[in-house]
Amino acid sequence: MERLTDLTVAQFTDVLASDAPAPGGGSVAALFGACGTALAVMTANLTIGKKKYADHWNNAESAKTVGMPLIEQFLKAVDEDTLAFNRLMDAIRLPKDTDEQKAVRRTAMEDATKDAANMPFHTLSLCKRAVSVLEQLSDRINPNCASDFGVSAAAIETAARGAWLNVCINLQSISDEAFVKDLYDRAKALLDDICARTEAFFAKIDAQCRPVCNQIEG
Repeated sequence: MERLTDLTVAQFTDVLASDAPAPGGGSVAALFGACGTALAVMTANLTIGKKKYADHWNNAESAKTVGMPLIEQFLKAVDEDTLAFNRLMDAIRLPKDTDEQKAVRRTAMEDATKDAANMPFHTLSLCKRAVSVLEQLSDRINPNCASDFGVSAAAIETAARGAWLNVCINLQSISDEAFVKDLYDRAKALLDDICARTEAFFAKIDAQCRPVCNQIEG
């Protein structure tokens, strides 16, 4: 199967807009995470080498070192989320003519659904690491990149919220109550932490980017 990340943007959105059930929200959440992290790295690159911001070069280099492999992990998750969904579809299609086949199918579906829930949880975990990159760069980048930094925070938050929804939708179909409670609690804690931090970033950048009141007519 061709990797989603090998498609052009136009090809990817065509597939996304089609009636194919995958790629879906989980893959898009991971893609948002990759884009948000890439924007953060961009702000680092636009700080490095500018003499005016020389005091921040080492910090920006450090953030870039963390951010670049994180982008790759998000991109890998774009495909892995769709593969997890496809494995679940394969399990659903297993024969169910005999009691033995039904038992095999039921176990396969449970295992595949757990994998499908774990995949967006992995994306959530990557989002938390991406927020740490934002924190490292906050107030230590080229200020001309302020809006890019704000979009980065918004994209990472969107990735986290999207991943959270995909964790939850899969947990609905799992009968293992201990697994459901554990993953739900861990995912909710991650989401709350990520959103609190990204919203604070966005609010700060929003205030910086707005024109002063006397520039606005009416």
